[in-house]
Amino acid sequence: MDDQPQTTQPDFLYTLATNGQFDRIARYLGSNDSLGVRLGAAGILAEFGDGVRRADNGEIKQQLISGVLNENNETVRARIVEALLYIHDEDIIETLVRKVAADTEPTPTDSPHPLVLVEWLGSDHPELRLLAVAGLGDVGTHTVVPKLASACTDDDYRVRARAIEECGRVGDHRCVDALVDALDSYDEAIKMKAARSLAQIGGDTAIEALIDAAKTDNTELRRTVIESLGTLGSLDVLTILLNGIDDSDDAVQQAAAESVVELVYQAPFEESHTVRETVVEELQANTDSDTVPIFLRLFAESDRRAIRRNTAWLLGHIANPHPREETVETLIDALDADDGTTAQIAATSLVRIGGIDLEDQLADAIDSYETSEDARQRAKFVHSQITDSDAEELLKETVEYVRVTEPADYTAQKRDE
Repeated sequence: MDDQPQTTQPDFLYTLATNGQFDRIARYLGSNDSLGVRLGAAGILAEFGDGVRRADNGEIKQQLISGVLNENNETVRARIVEALLYIHDEDIIETLVRKVAADTEPTPTDSPHPLVLVEWLGSDHPELRLLAVAGLGDVGTHTVVPKLASACTDDDYRVRARAIEECGRVGDHRCVDALVDALDSYDEAIKMKAARSLAQIGGDTAIEALIDAAKTDNTELRRTVIESLGTLGSLDVLTILLNGIDDSDDAVQQAAAESVVELVYQAPFEESHTVRETVVEELQANTDSDTVPIFLRLFAESDRRAIRRNTAWLLGHIANPHPREETVETLIDALDADDGTTAQIAATSLVRIGGIDLEDQLADAIDSYETSEDARQRAKFVHSQITDSDAEELLKETVEYVRVTEPADYTAQKRDE
């Protein structure tokens, strides 16, 4: 047990604070002064966090970090962590975790890393429990996982939220039950963190829980869940994603479209062909003329190469008579894309779409002075393929094109990022 320090800060510390002498206050943390002075110094630095942040040139931060590592009183150490969180953002937790892990000497508790983290997890001070769950996530050993799962119900929001995130990062299925319970939290932010972590872990139980959560009336949570589902690469989530495309909320629609595309390229290699065929069949069966424009918007607005490449591939398979003209215009413009692989996939999609009217539009692109030479050559190639009705070999290459992240990866036929 800690000695119970006096909670009243000495008057001289307030005087220093009002004069902006925060560096002098920080020096008391590493001194041999009384417990009350050290505790008061840490408390004042937290209380005057905005002023400390403006005045700190790095020295105060280092004094505080040193205090966390060397202070022998748990209450003072927790107050120092609190001050650091006020003065800096939560990235400071990562810095502290690295410092504790890198310290080859015994910690002030006389327990080595990572045992000190286990001790802090049982602390009465939430700041130390927060450090513990962040550090234990890095450790990630078999014995650590149940402790992280248990911390998902911590009384302190910060600890609870961080434990949920670490469970997702560790990716152990033993965390799933705790995360499923967190989906029922009264706190919407906790629900969304739990949804993301469940998607990181995957598995039947996680998928089932996410599918149920996607039916919520809360639009933001619904969007978060839909965003997470595509990363699972499982056809089990396709129906809920297709429902998301028909959602009344635009953000949910776009999240669903992106997740459908993610589903296409996140699928395991051995299941990729089946996933692609099924996605195309289901989208083609949807006669709603609003579906394709959602993917056109995704293609136009996404800055992720993998999304643009796979969306270009998908557009070549799902274009229907209603938005066909807009699809063709988008893909012709994409022949001049900065990413050469996206441009190649756009070319194969145009070949698949075909049509006499397309020949005229390609001819216009070929003759336009605004068209780059690379795009002009691609347009000529597509034009020749359409007029010669001999595109089979090119179409066979489409699947290879959409599974790369960089053009150099094409010959290795690697999965897209």
